[in-house]
Amino acid sequence: MAGMKLKSGSLGFWGLVFYAVSVIFPAGAFAVTGVTAMTYAGTTAPLAFLIGGATLFLAIIAIYIFSSKVSNAGGYYKYVESSVHNKYLSKSMGLYQLFWVIGDMIAASIIVGWFLWTGLVTLTGYSLPLVAVLLIAFITPIIYLLVGFFSIKVSQKLALIFGIIQIAFFLLLAIALIVKAPYNGVQYFNIGNSTNGLYGFFLAMVVGAFLAYGGYGSIVSFGEEAKLPKHTLKKAIVTALLIMVAFDTFVVYALEAASGPNLGTALQFFAPGLYLTKAYFGIALTLIAFAIVEIAQLMSPVLFGNSASRTIFALARDGLLPKSLTKVHPKYGSPYMSVFAVFGVVVIGVIVTMVPLVALYGESNGLFDSFVIWGTAITIFTLIYHIATNESLPIMMHRLKHMNVVSHIVAPTLGSIIMAIAIYYSLQGLSGPLEAVLVMIPAWIIISLVVVYVRRDKIKMEPLLTKAHPTDSIR
Repeated sequence: MAGMKLKSGSLGFWGLVFYAVSVIFPAGAFAVTGVTAMTYAGTTAPLAFLIGGATLFLAIIAIYIFSSKVSNAGGYYKYVESSVHNKYLSKSMGLYQLFWVIGDMIAASIIVGWFLWTGLVTLTGYSLPLVAVLLIAFITPIIYLLVGFFSIKVSQKLALIFGIIQIAFFLLLAIALIVKAPYNGVQYFNIGNSTNGLYGFFLAMVVGAFLAYGGYGSIVSFGEEAKLPKHTLKKAIVTALLIMVAFDTFVVYALEAASGPNLGTALQFFAPGLYLTKAYFGIALTLIAFAIVEIAQLMSPVLFGNSASRTIFALARDGLLPKSLTKVHPKYGSPYMSVFAVFGVVVIGVIVTMVPLVALYGESNGLFDSFVIWGTAITIFTLIYHIATNESLPIMMHRLKHMNVVSHIVAPTLGSIIMAIAIYYSLQGLSGPLEAVLVMIPAWIIISLVVVYVRRDKIKMEPLLTKAHPTDSIR
């Protein structure tokens, strides 16, 4: 008989680290998030990744402390709930979190089809028809349905394998590009060189750095399944983010240094990594890079889907979503009904995004805009609930009588301010299909409030953390 309890002790420290690394998708700096950052910030894309990473280290203080006290599949929104006992705030954050994980899977599924399309155009000149791209995009949710149904230990093994392969291959390729590159220098770390000014720079942070690094938070939803979660989660989050900020900044710098004044040409087909690898090292190595990117891009949302199903599971257990979504497989320990729900929503999301945009703007721009729209919207919500988490920390620490002004107020608030600035500038000047973001964000905020209001009498709230009870009851 299916229960409502996830299987504890399933994920170890390095499994958590490389789970986060694989969701962040190291190959993305070479092929996806690095491309979007270079598209909007031009030569300052490496700086966008560096500052974006530094900003998240300010935000990670709150997550580090909360994860040592709260172990819950709800992750971020449960952190807020443990400090601020307001159902409209905490459950809205839960729905923002759900928008993030589901939207990321939709965007990533689109990228699988888009990158195959743009890769073939770049390497062979052949353009796949929309039907083929759509079918390829469906591979991601289909594989997720299979992987997500089974034990989280299966996903952990996949994360270790694909994370190590990506780091090793693209680190060596980046070093080789830098050695060959004639355009090395510090000009890539001067914000004044941003192609589109502050708007372009902060949009690059949002759809480049923050979108990429946001994957580190995927593991906060495994609080009920990790080994010694109050000790391992916080260390795994810091370790994964350290690895990926250094790695992504280095890889994006390598692409900039290899292209130099020819960046516009390299970006022509939205595949500068493939273009430059082919130019410097030939078709054989380029095909290997292409294959690794495709497989890794496929696995990133597959793994991230487990965070989505845990978020749905937690929201359903709290009474915000139907109780049927809390069912856990008796053998595999997976919230299998939530897995089915994720699959269905992602498939629908891919169709209603790709088809109209490609019909209106063609395959090249339509596919690129499809994932940039989702990438921008989900990252805005990521930043919103990060800000809420940051500003909830001093409330909790004051109640626990452990307040430190610098680490609990100043540093997290500084991170929140930078995030707010990034939100402001990234939303300025959006045009064409990207204006859809300006509809999606307020629409989901309103929908979230309505859902919480309608379900208000059925909602369960966790008790506040107090000095007498400084940790939650899950662990």
